Amino acid sequence: MLSKEQINQKVYQNSLNTCEYIDGYQTRASIIQVKCLIHNLIFETKYENVARDNRAHHICPQCQQEDIDNKKKNNYIDLECAYCHKIFQRAKSRLDKAKNGLYFCCREHKDLAQRLESGEIFQSIRPEHYGKDIIKNYRKTAFNEYPHKCALCGWDEDEDILEVHHIDENHDNNNINNLMIICPICHRKITLHKYKIINNKLEHI
Repeated sequence: MLSKEQINQKVYQNSLNTCEYIDGYQTRASIIQVKCLIHNLIFETKYENVARDNRAHHICPQCQQEDIDNKKKNNYIDLECAYCHKIFQRAKSRLDKAKNGLYFCCREHKDLAQRLESGEIFQSIRPEHYGKDIIKNYRKTAFNEYPHKCALCGWDEDEDILEVHHIDENHDNNNINNLMIICPICHRKITLHKYKIINNKLEHI
C-alpha cells in the first residue's frame, strides 16, 4: 500500500503541480479528496485518474473549465450576425467559408436572409437558380406568398415539381397578383390554350 507521501507526490506531479492529496486512498479505484492549490478548491476524483505517469493533466474542475475557455478564446472569434446583428462566436477555421464576409448566428437566419424580400445585400448568398435579378425571380416570390400546392387541383406531393404560372401570360409581369402556383398538368392544359381558368378552376374551351 502506498504511503500518503507517495500518493501526494503522484497527485501533485500528475495534476501539473496544481493539486495536493488530502484523504481517501485505499486502493487504485478509491475516490480520493484533492485540493486545488490554485483555486483553493477541495473536490473528489478517482485515484486512477491521476495515477498514471506520463499523462499529467489538470484534474481540478475549475482548472479544466479554464483550459476549455482559453482554447475557445484562442480558436474562436466574435462575429456579428448579418441578419439579426447579434454577436456570436465561430471557429476561426470556418471563417473562409462565408461568402462576401456575411456570417449568421444560426441556419434559420441564413435561410431568412436568402429570401427575396431580405434585400440585395444578401444577393451573393442566394442559390444560382434564384437568378441575378431578384425582381424577375417570380418563383421564389410566389412560393413565399402562396401555399405550396396547385391552386387549381390541390396537388401537393412534391413542391419541387410545382410550377408558377403568369395569369396574363406576360413573363415580365411578376406582380404577386399575376402569379399562381400550379402543377405541371394544369399548367400544360393552360399553355396549350385548351383550358382556361374560371373561378380558380379549369374549364375546357
